[in-house]
Amino acid sequence: MACKFVKRSIFLNIGSSDHHSTNNYSYYHAILQAAFQFLSPLQQNLLKFCLSLRSYLATIQAFQKIAADEPPPEGCNSFLSVHGKKTCDFDDLETLILTASGRSKPLLFKGDHRYPSSNPESAVVIFYSEIGLQEFSSFHQQLVSKSNPGKINYVFRHYISNPRKEPLHLSGCGVELAIKSTEYKAKDDTQVKGIEVNTTVIGENDPIDEVQGFLFGRLRDLHPELTGQLKELRKHLVESTNEMAPLKVWQLQDLSFQTAAQILAALAELALVVMKDLSQNFSTKPRAITKTAVSSGLRTEVEENQKYFKGTLGLQPGDSALFINGLHTDLDTQDIFSLFDVLRNEAWVMEGLHRLRIEGLSLHNILKLNIQPSEAEYAIDIRSPNFMGQQPGT
Repeated sequence: MACKFVKRSIFLNIGSSDHHSTNNYSYYHAILQAAFQFLSPLQQNLLKFCLSLRSYLATIQAFQKIAADEPPPEGCNSFLSVHGKKTCDFDDLETLILTASGRSKPLLFKGDHRYPSSNPESAVVIFYSEIGLQEFSSFHQQLVSKSNPGKINYVFRHYISNPRKEPLHLSGCGVELAIKSTEYKAKDDTQVKGIEVNTTVIGENDPIDEVQGFLFGRLRDLHPELTGQLKELRKHLVESTNEMAPLKVWQLQDLSFQTAAQILAALAELALVVMKDLSQNFSTKPRAITKTAVSSGLRTEVEENQKYFKGTLGLQPGDSALFINGLHTDLDTQDIFSLFDVLRNEAWVMEGLHRLRIEGLSLHNILKLNIQPSEAEYAIDIRSPNFMGQQPGT
């Protein structure tokens, strides 16, 4: 798969100045365009999720550190390392390969990209470069021509000769642990001035831009000439929604049911977005949520679900649980990276079943099967003629 991506990136010329001169966003989409040619829709979503997590940042930084310790030849954006000897001139490669047997082989790592046709017994040629550079294309094609007949063991490692200096802020990577004070001070939030906050996470151009019952995305489509007035109305409604007015006790009784009803009232493909908006901005939402009517059917269904989960999983009302294809994921021990590994493994299983033409209800039933080996129990019946102590013919 990696080799196919490299070939596609060379064909699309993703390292050209057209992509680099604009911004990282266009460069990112150029990379996705090259990768999506070989990925299913599910794998495409996982790739974007993986890139947003920067899951392979540690591997890339390790390669960068290894390349810096070589060190690279002066003035080279890409270079070759053959058993400790470096060069950025391909004409010198043949000499380095011939003399490689007199030097010890380098240590290879799990994250190294080894070309499939490489011969593990041949000289190890490690290519440090950035995919998309002009020299990468020429070096790669010549290295492949030597790797196919088994002359070299071709290994590629990502390396950027001039990395950017600005820091990259990552959640959970080198963050400061601040001890929260247990002393709470009373403060009237309604009197805070000078701060304009739009609490909704839904953008102004989002089709489900709903504020206090008004679908502004739909209104903009129907009345494009009123875009300015609709924007002002939306701003006014959002600001009025942000007013954290006190609620009566009786208004809090069905707040959870009303929240669920508001999520279920959204279109199926937009329900998760609505739930995200309500979850992240719940402190400013109750005033509008209390106006939502709750049907008796919804109330009964939620209560039955609470009884079921309490009896089968021990979940109390208000507790959270995550299931991926029926697999219970412990939220106390899992982090976002281990969760990604679970999603990737489940995607691999599902796509394998799809290739076998197993879909729909059959796929659902197979995923529910307990694939854990059952413990075998053995017993010996002394009355059986096959009992080891029984002599034949007696």
